Order: sequence, then C-alpha cells, then structure tokens
Amino acid sequence: MTETLLWQDALYQVKNDFKIRIKSFSLRPSELCVLIGRNGCGKSTLAYALAGRCNLLEGVAPKNLKPALVSFEDQQKLFEDDFNFRNTDTANEKEELGFCVCDLIEKSEVTSQVIEALRLQNLLSRPIRTLSGGEGRKVLIAKALCQNPDLLILDAPFDALDVKSREALLEIIAFIHENFKTPVVLMVNRQDEIPKCTTTLGLIEKLEIKKYGDFKSMKEDPDLKQILDLKDEKIKTLPQAPVKFRVKDLAGEVLVDLKNINITYDREIFKNFNFKVKKGDHYLITGPNGAGKSTLLSLITGDNPLVYANDVTVFGMKRGSGESIWDIKQYLGFVSSALHLDYRVSASVIKVILSGFFDSIGLYQVPGDEELKVAHEWLQLIGLDNEATKSFKELSFGQQRLILIVRALVKNPPLLILDEPLQGLDAKARAQVKSFISYIMQNSNTAVLFVSHHEEDFPEGINHTLTFVKDGKGGFEVIEKKL
Repeated sequence: MTETLLWQDALYQVKNDFKIRIKSFSLRPSELCVLIGRNGCGKSTLAYALAGRCNLLEGVAPKNLKPALVSFEDQQKLFEDDFNFRNTDTANEKEELGFCVCDLIEKSEVTSQVIEALRLQNLLSRPIRTLSGGEGRKVLIAKALCQNPDLLILDAPFDALDVKSREALLEIIAFIHENFKTPVVLMVNRQDEIPKCTTTLGLIEKLEIKKYGDFKSMKEDPDLKQILDLKDEKIKTLPQAPVKFRVKDLAGEVLVDLKNINITYDREIFKNFNFKVKKGDHYLITGPNGAGKSTLLSLITGDNPLVYANDVTVFGMKRGSGESIWDIKQYLGFVSSALHLDYRVSASVIKVILSGFFDSIGLYQVPGDEELKVAHEWLQLIGLDNEATKSFKELSFGQQRLILIVRALVKNPPLLILDEPLQGLDAKARAQVKSFISYIMQNSNTAVLFVSHHEEDFPEGINHTLTFVKDGKGGFEVIEKKL
C-alpha cells in the first residue's frame, strides 16, 4: 500500500439500528497506530468497521481496501469451526485430527518470509487445538500477513499471553512495522502493550476516535494519561449469595489435597507432585505457557480424566469414590480463557450471571426473586447495571470476562480459581476486579488460586506462591513458597 488511507465522516451500520461513525481518520503507509480506550468504548466495533465488516452507509472510506483483522472473536470462531469439524460420528482421519496450522496459511509471495520471521516451521503440522495462547495468536497474525493485506488490524492481541509470549508478540509487531509497508492499527488495554515503535496514538470514547496524533505528543495527553494511570478503586460491600445457594461449611482445613501426582503427555508434566490448599490459602500461580498450570487446575476441577488415575481429594471427597461433578462444583468458582471460548450460548447479561447459581452454560431454570436481586447487585457493583438485558455476545471482550468473573462469585464459593482473570480488561476494570478479589481474600472464607503473568495484577492478600520454572531438562520444576 503506497497511498494514505482516509476515512471522513464515515457512517457504518453494525447491526439493527446500531451505527458507528468515523469522523476523521487517516493512515500512512507503514504507520503503526495504537488506539486505546475503556471497556465498552467501542474498540472491537471500530476494528470491525475499519476492517470493512460493516456496511458503509455514507461518508468517505478507502475503496477496494483489502484489510485483515486478528481478534479474539475470530479466534473464538476458529475454535468453534474446528470443534464442529471434528464433532461428527462419521469423522475420517483428517476430521479427527482437526484443523492444522498449515491449513490456515495461504501460499503467497510472502509466505516463506512470514513463516521464517514468525518462526512457525515447527508449528505447521500441529492441530490448532494444541497451540498455546501465544502460538495461536502468532499463527493468526501469520495467516493475515500471508493474505497481503492493505491494512492489518490487531484487536487486543496480547490478551491471555504470558510475559515471554507478550514480548515475542511485541517483537513481531515491530518486525511487521519495519519490514512491511502495511499500516497497522493496534487496539490495546494496557500501557505496556504499546510498542516502542508506535507512530500515532489515539483515544476511543463512545464509539468514536475522540482524538489521535503523533505518539510523542499524545502520550502526554491528559485524557489518555487518565486511562493509562488509573489506580485501584475502593469497592462497595460484596453481595451475599441467596440463602438456598449458600454452601455448607466444610469440615476440616484442607480444601484440595493432591498426593504423589504423576502425569505424562508428550513430556513429563508432574512426577510425585504434592499440593495442598487449605482454608485461608491464597495462591499466586505463575509460569510460562505450557508449563503445567492448566493441567494442575484441571485436576482440581475434575476436567482432566487422569484425575481418576491419581490420588486427588477435593472438598473432602476423594475423586473416583462415587462423588458427582455437581458435588464438586457447588464449592467451586472458576474463570478461564477456555471457559470464555466455551461460552457460546446466546443469552442476556443477567442470564449469564444467573447461570452461575446453577453451574450451567446458559440458563435453563427459572431464577427466584432473591437470585435476580443478587445478580442485579453484582451488575450495579461493576457498573454494568444498564446492560442487564443486552446480549452477552454484544459486550466487549473485557466486559464479557468481567461478567464471567461475577458469574463465578455469585455463590461466594469456598474456593475460587481464576486463570488469567484480568486479561482483556482496561485499567479501570482491572482495578475494580483486583479490588473484588482482594476483598474476597481479606474479608471472606474463600480461598483463591490466582493465575497471572502481570506483576501489577497480583491482588493484595496473596500468601502463597506456586512457580513453574524450567528444570534444564526440557521440563519444569514447581517451587512453592509461603509469604
């Protein structure tokens, strides 16, 4: 692309009567423009408009533009398509394997360059369902670049990535900026997600690019600094679960007891691993993608079939002794990126929260007045009380994650597992959720397992750490420390 791209008073039809207008916006060749805004400001909607996925009703927009968009929603759809492709009774060998990386990347004059630059050689034969968050994001960017786009749009690409994966992605974005003439628009939630090579910086408010300009001058803009420098806010009283959903107090101090756990996949994950969570314990769990953190959590939740081949006791129940999954779930709150991907049910925001009372994906029971009251209290607490009847899928990624966290909290469970719970949230939402989590740890009987890669996200109240570190033999060692 050798010409400047220009949008002037461009009005787009998003859905039904919902519209977005881009009053004045331009992109030069090789420009790297970062746009930032609070949750609900319209970052993802704007990304869809710039990518030409909405109908242009009036105004000026680039003609014959060939854009490429990389977004969480696209990644979610890819996983859904792969699941549907494999989920058939007459599946052949290819269908059982599912989509592989090589199936996604088109052949073009830049394909070899992209594969080499993004170091994808060892991933080409891998099924996409086996990729880590960082690997999956890298593959989607490679897929986009191989299409030779005139414009590349990255919508919150750092979400759910560990420190090294984020650093690698920043390097990839810098490589694209330096080696391709393709202009890049990057939608971000955090200050540390803004690449050093950024040329222009903009603020999104109320479905509009409120202001943008040269990076050096805009980073000192008071409105942008207000968003980037937000600190934790004090929270109100935590809503209490309805009487009929309050779980009974568990006998004994131990909530989770893993003894001599041995798990091997393509490599050894755990060997004679022991881990206990007691009442009052609040663990920070850290480590690179693929180290074994998700395997550990799946043993506790019972989603890992190897739980029955090991000595696992949760909430006083030894797994494999006749207990049901519902016996376990009543004591457990859980939020993860995988849950977010799996929440495909079309439902209103209030129904998603209410489903937390029934441990279901979707709401299939009629809630009582007390459940409705508590659900509305949570919505009011997180500032989304006006979104109660809106479709969950219409919310931004950050808002969706916040609603899923609330869904996990509605019964005030004795154990709350949070796998990257703050990913995708802007500064204000992260501060609010951190305050929620800190309040739970400091003022309730709920134990917390908190997985994160951002040091600034660690909430007050953590009293144990569990760290996965490389052992020098191709595996990982788990180090536990009491604070």
